[in-house]
Amino acid sequence: MMMNATILDAQVGDFRDGVDVNLYDLDEKETYKAQIVEGLGGLVELRQLKRQGASLDVLDEAAAQVEMPPVMQPIPVFVRRVRVNKGFMKLVCRLERA
Repeated sequence: MMMNATILDAQVGDFRDGVDVNLYDLDEKETYKAQIVEGLGGLVELRQLKRQGASLDVLDEAAAQVEMPPVMQPIPVFVRRVRVNKGFMKLVCRLERA
């Protein structure tokens, strides 16, 4: 599902498996918690290191190299799936380049 959104804030997630963001859906006028897992420079490398079981220091160094998404600008986002855990919803997304 495509979403026209604005990213309100962004940071590499605590588990070093993506970039956690707060998204504002411009069409529905709703705010969502989301995780970007594709479409940012350095993110593929970070996720590969995580899968290989790299140490926390190596993951932190790789996390510092991840390109952050543009904040407060309209951007197309592709929602890959919706993750629900104990009543909390998080969108798993891919950042589309305009």
